[in-house]
Amino acid sequence: MGTLYHLAGEMFISMAGIDMQHVPFRGGSEPLTEVLSGRMELLIDALTNSYPQIQAGKFRPLAVSSSARSSALPNVPTVADSVPGYEASSFLGLAVPRECGRGGRASEPRSARVLALPDIGQRFAEWGARQREQPEDMRRHVAAEIGKWKKVVEARKLELQ
Repeated sequence: MGTLYHLAGEMFISMAGIDMQHVPFRGGSEPLTEVLSGRMELLIDALTNSYPQIQAGKFRPLAVSSSARSSALPNVPTVADSVPGYEASSFLGLAVPRECGRGGRASEPRSARVLALPDIGQRFAEWGARQREQPEDMRRHVAAEIGKWKKVVEARKLELQ
């Protein structure tokens, strides 16, 4: 309850004007197993989790929830192609105390160097990820995400405990 995948589903229900049942699971592999076995019909999942099954031909992606098509699945449309305005994407952030990199430990520059490694950058790009260089970009993104998901929780009257 309350994960990105749950809220993405609730937003899809609301925006598409359909009815679906949310089935909560404890971990990422359980729902994938349920869909692969035919006990569930639909799964909203991270590409990083589902991609090996997609490559093996065991799983058919219907759409990606990002605002643009994924470079990993260029022939798969976005949800927004059918439900205008829909976008649900996960993100990761590296955070360090303000003092880091300012005469203290050099964590910020080291993390930037790691993210700039060709193998790391290529893997992120394959999954459709993009890097935000400035901390203010991440602050704005986080604030926008909080606002978006708060609206979904309120509109769907979700009780997330």
